[in-house]
Amino acid sequence: MRNIRNWFNNLFIGRQGMDELSKAMFWWGLAGLLLSGLTVSLLNGVLASLLSWLGLLLIILCFVRAFSRQLPRRELENTAYLAWVDKKRRQWEGKKDRFRQRKDFKFFKCPGCGTILRVPRGKGKIHINCPCGYVLYRKT
Repeated sequence: MRNIRNWFNNLFIGRQGMDELSKAMFWWGLAGLLLSGLTVSLLNGVLASLLSWLGLLLIILCFVRAFSRQLPRRELENTAYLAWVDKKRRQWEGKKDRFRQRKDFKFFKCPGCGTILRVPRGKGKIHINCPCGYVLYRKT
């Protein structure tokens, strides 16, 4: 029993383990496998087969990442994934805020810089000054 424990402890020395990207790959792979198994009669055989292979590939890549000894590369990949997730989360929160404020404010996107501009509703035709210097003429 002691030899197995030592072997298992030595196996993980210098390895990354399951980071956030590996966990996401595992769960998406598992979801792909389950979805392909549950919908094999609804989807044609090629699509279900593709979904199951994709799920299996994601799970294999998840464990390859977990057992990898190339720590700087794995940390860089995980950092890029976390930045992408944070960007998507901020976009979603912004959409939720704009949805909550839709009765009191109207939102416009600046064609110059892409900034979302908020103006009060019911003010008629106004000009909106963007911080980039672009002026919009819109009806609120």
